[in-house]
Amino acid sequence: MELNNSRMDGEIVSEKWSKVVDFEERYALQDAAPKATLRQRITGYAGKCCTRDKLKSTLHSNFPFINVIRRYKILQDLPSDIIAGLTVGIMQIPQGMAYALLASLPPICGLYTSFFGPLIYFFTGTSRHASMGTIAIVGLMIASVLDTSLGKDNSPGGMVSNYTNDSTPSLEHTGMTEHEIKKIKMATALSFVSGLVMVLLGKMRLGLVATYMSEYLVSGFTSGVAIHVVTSQMKHILGINVPRHNGVFKIIRTWKDIILNISSTNVAALLTSIVSMVILYLVKVQINQRFKNKLKIPIPIEIIVVAIATVISHFAKFRENFDVNVLKDIPAGIPKPDIPDPTLLDGHVKDAIIIGIVAFSQSVSMAKILAKKNNYRINPSQEMVAYGAGSVLCSLFSGYITAASVARSMVQDGAGGRTQVASLFGCLVVLVVIVAVGPLFYSLPKCVLSSVIFVNLRGMFLQFLEVPKTFRRSKYDFSIWLVTFLCTVILDADLGIAIGILYSLFTVALRTQIPLYSRLAYVGMTNIMRPYKDFSPQTEPSGVRVIQYQSPIYFANSDMFVKAVAKASGVDPEKLRKMKKKLEKQKKESSDNEDQLANVNSDEKEKVILNVDTSAFTDVTTIVLDFSTINFVDLVGVKALRRVYTEYEKVNIRVLVAAPNKKVLSILKAAEFFEEYKDSIYIDVSSALGNHSNSDV
Repeated sequence: MELNNSRMDGEIVSEKWSKVVDFEERYALQDAAPKATLRQRITGYAGKCCTRDKLKSTLHSNFPFINVIRRYKILQDLPSDIIAGLTVGIMQIPQGMAYALLASLPPICGLYTSFFGPLIYFFTGTSRHASMGTIAIVGLMIASVLDTSLGKDNSPGGMVSNYTNDSTPSLEHTGMTEHEIKKIKMATALSFVSGLVMVLLGKMRLGLVATYMSEYLVSGFTSGVAIHVVTSQMKHILGINVPRHNGVFKIIRTWKDIILNISSTNVAALLTSIVSMVILYLVKVQINQRFKNKLKIPIPIEIIVVAIATVISHFAKFRENFDVNVLKDIPAGIPKPDIPDPTLLDGHVKDAIIIGIVAFSQSVSMAKILAKKNNYRINPSQEMVAYGAGSVLCSLFSGYITAASVARSMVQDGAGGRTQVASLFGCLVVLVVIVAVGPLFYSLPKCVLSSVIFVNLRGMFLQFLEVPKTFRRSKYDFSIWLVTFLCTVILDADLGIAIGILYSLFTVALRTQIPLYSRLAYVGMTNIMRPYKDFSPQTEPSGVRVIQYQSPIYFANSDMFVKAVAKASGVDPEKLRKMKKKLEKQKKESSDNEDQLANVNSDEKEKVILNVDTSAFTDVTTIVLDFSTINFVDLVGVKALRRVYTEYEKVNIRVLVAAPNKKVLSILKAAEFFEEYKDSIYIDVSSALGNHSNSDV
């Protein structure tokens, strides 16, 4: 039988299975076999997992490079990957050293991270264009942990205990202090624990954890971090010595010290910084970015500036003649692998997890953008595994937490990179520097590396231009950005991201607490229902109010749901009961005045008797709750729904539920609400209205 929902002829046909209970009895799939026992489930699952196809699928999902190699077209892909890889590899050198300094670590640690991070990602990552290595945010957060845990460097000198293979210098010639050795061990322990946690979360398919960090939360956080980075690098730009502060208000305290010591600015360092930043900006922005469609590969201006600055500093003796701070000794060769000691963290495990999640969030966001641009998909959970594996491997070789760089990833994509094979050629460039070229950067001024960091922060500062637009579009998203930014700047990076996440979740709860609901009516002579008074003409079924509630019903807004039903329907059951009680009372008191009201019509007579507002009285006999836009209900919400039923039953008004989804139905059944009110729950609004029409006949 065809269900006719047309209102054109004034009839609505309702079959007996329009109720959910009847519909399920007729159409729901029945269990043909009894439920399997736990042992049977385990046996069946093990049997499926041990099949050849399943093992093959598992291997390919854990090592995506297998599919890349199988589909690799050497003649088409290899030339592009070589160019892109060499270009990004050249960028990795100055950025790796610069961001290692930002992390309060020796520059060589950044090069180790720039080598091992992309290397492991080639085997485990799913993005074809993400450039793994060092980034500013991770460096700053690691520096905060190291400075909080280890404090200032008061040691006169020391030796490195880890660089002992044949390709490295002897311990006496490493040039590292004992304090720097402690920082390396602490950073590797931090990376080791962070990587293991990320691998575990990825294997648990929790890669979607990044969804709790909205675009505006990440933007506010990165903008705040940019302020921290600029503050931390000002001492190198100005060539002054200021103590490094940690904790709450450290930016304010640092700028206070900078202002107090501004008179001791090293003019040579300042001029070197200004010249470096001007050259970097002109080439990166005015040439590379403006003419990126005409340039096959961008000009590697960073390594050019670093190389020229190193040569000039060496022959002009910047360190001796102008007291400019330089990198000094950089050990050559790859260190022996050493398993970090997690016990060194001593209360900083949460920092390791936070840094890992922040690095993952920024990296996976970049990977998604590039994947969408190049028409392929990434696996967020496998990406989390890849980032974690990279951090673990880097920690074994004196590196630290790895992440994808926005700038390098865009360059790899813009230079024509097709696959992660490009990262192998980038690793080759970094390896050459680690093994042979590193010591040649002895005379490189630190202010030049700070200039590299400054220019690369341009993208973060450009985010401020989007703030007014965000304010106009959404006050909630603007408040998330503002709270995260202010907390990151005023308090600290770890507190800023934590408060930002909590505040963003609070705004979600707040928005669900403010109920969105509407009273529906038919538009014209159609069977389309839209919010009442939004269209004209509109008509409502006689004696019926259809209410659409557009928020979940749970413990935080259950009382508001009850009030919303009363307000939208125009019928307050509590007020109606009070009015009826008052009517009965006044009827008794006015029995002596019946003769005086004999000539008054019945409506006016009732008004005189009541002497109260009669707006509480209504001709509504049925309220239909449209649940089609409610995605979940908890047990407190079920109690609120039962309260609505009970209160309206007391005033002889029926309540019907229409179009609940499967999840809502399951909780209604679990709470025994469905069994009690199954005759008032319908598959859709039309069925509920059809029942009302038939019941009135």
